[in-house]
Amino acid sequence: MAVVDIVIATYKGIATEAYSPLLAMIQSSNCFCRDHKTGAPQHPGWKCPNGLHSVRMSPPIYSSSVVHWARNQVVAQALYGQPNDGRPPAEYFLLMDDDMVVQPDFLTRLLSYKIDIVCGICTIRRDPPRPNIRYWKEEEARFYDPVEWEWDSQKLMEIDAAGAAFMLVKRRVFEKMGQAYLDCEFEIAEDLRKGYDEAAVRKYWGQKSELRKANFARALQEGNWGQCDQWWFQFEKNAVDRQLGELGEDLTFCWKAKKLGFRIFADPQVKPGHLGVYGYGVDDYRSFVEQAKAAGLYKSPESPNKVALVQSA
Repeated sequence: MAVVDIVIATYKGIATEAYSPLLAMIQSSNCFCRDHKTGAPQHPGWKCPNGLHSVRMSPPIYSSSVVHWARNQVVAQALYGQPNDGRPPAEYFLLMDDDMVVQPDFLTRLLSYKIDIVCGICTIRRDPPRPNIRYWKEEEARFYDPVEWEWDSQKLMEIDAAGAAFMLVKRRVFEKMGQAYLDCEFEIAEDLRKGYDEAAVRKYWGQKSELRKANFARALQEGNWGQCDQWWFQFEKNAVDRQLGELGEDLTFCWKAKKLGFRIFADPQVKPGHLGVYGYGVDDYRSFVEQAKAAGLYKSPESPNKVALVQSA
């Protein structure tokens, strides 16, 4: 049995068309035994006899329209702002956007893998509805989106990054990344990569680290989870020396997770819809790609992962 919090950052509230499917998914995967915290003999230690989970939806954060601020606040609330009601701390957090249409088995399926980071494959909400999964192209120092993969595969795909529209993340990922923030680990690595004097770099960021740690400790002691933000999500301009442009908040989260040793996977059969003019999804994108291939608009790439196609010139 897993203990799961569903966390949704929103500006205007959960979309009406997304709310009922979300509740159906929670009901399908949630344990309703009700007596786990008493340790009753028939259900000892939060072990559901039906193989279900303790799923709770954290109150949605009605936050800034700045997406990464909202994402960080909802994660901080889930980690540090939940009531002390006898329920064990969540082991997993399901990150969702407020306009995703899900199926009842999606959460149970992602939980079954018991891995650190696994996501469904979502798309943008315009035609063609391109996917939100990404691979890193080292020779070009950038992320790119695959055009095609094994649509009907029941196996996980290892990827380099994805949008966090429907992403299951273990607590330890956030905790390790949060500690790296408190230690200024990523900032130190970036300045050293630029060739700055190591002693000066470590002195500067050592002082900054002490300030961060003091603020975090004070916020925890006061129960002020809103000040426990540890920059899990942020924009990144200098991930590598050759970077042009800026990584969005979700790609930066994945970039940092990979740097900390975590692997990222996607389930090709977890395909949430993204509400727009209609519920845009992978099946619509698949039709677009297959029509384009039939018309000769795509060719196979020279790609080490062998999963993508690239558009012809």
